[in-house]
Amino acid sequence: MSGYISLLRRHPDFARLWLASVISLMGDWFNFIALSALVSRYSDGSGLAVSGLLLARYLPPLFISPVAGVLADRLNRKALLVFSDLARAVIVLLLLTANTPDLLWLIYLLTVLQACMSAMFEPARGAILPALVGQEDILKANTLNNVTWSAMLAVGALLGGVITTLLGTAAVLVIDSLTFLLSALFILGIRTNTKAVKPAASAAAEAKSSGSFMDGLRYVRSNPVAAAALFIKFGLSLGSVDTLM
Repeated sequence: MSGYISLLRRHPDFARLWLASVISLMGDWFNFIALSALVSRYSDGSGLAVSGLLLARYLPPLFISPVAGVLADRLNRKALLVFSDLARAVIVLLLLTANTPDLLWLIYLLTVLQACMSAMFEPARGAILPALVGQEDILKANTLNNVTWSAMLAVGALLGGVITTLLGTAAVLVIDSLTFLLSALFILGIRTNTKAVKPAASAAAEAKSSGSFMDGLRYVRSNPVAAAALFIKFGLSLGSVDTLM
């Protein structure tokens, strides 16, 4: 742990991004239990309706992430992160209007929009890292981010469930919206130039590239080692408990 604490101390802007990620990731999962319970109640306990909520959360990143990666390569990454947080803050508050069973469709729609914004946030966060920590600390920073993602999945859903029980769904949604606003505030405090640091050797290749998703596919096809690393998670997911469930 001392190595990660030292990393955060040496790179204050990365510390701000990490704190924003902690809060933002918690926000992603904070309303999960509340919305699952709400969908179940509005649908008279339909398992199919709850499955629809899961699809609304998990399918959008499949389609949005390739586009999000291109946007993170072309736009101001700090601005993209702040926009994603502010958009999610508004979207979560709009869930308060879905207060009757006939508005179940609105919960699905807003959940899709929240998932799309989350899919925009993650590539921009990854792209900004080299500018904040430098190549010598990039592995440690990525490791900390991955551990944080797993921890906040559990903590966010747990806290969301507890607060749903104690204060109700409306309180959960208001608190969830505030988490995204707080995350945006931390990101606004980043002072480092957030344009990614690119190796000089890649300049010629970049000049020929359009920055599109197809460029990424061509790169993977021509670099088998990179392709193997990228598809490790895909292979593990095929045999995961989530897939079997």
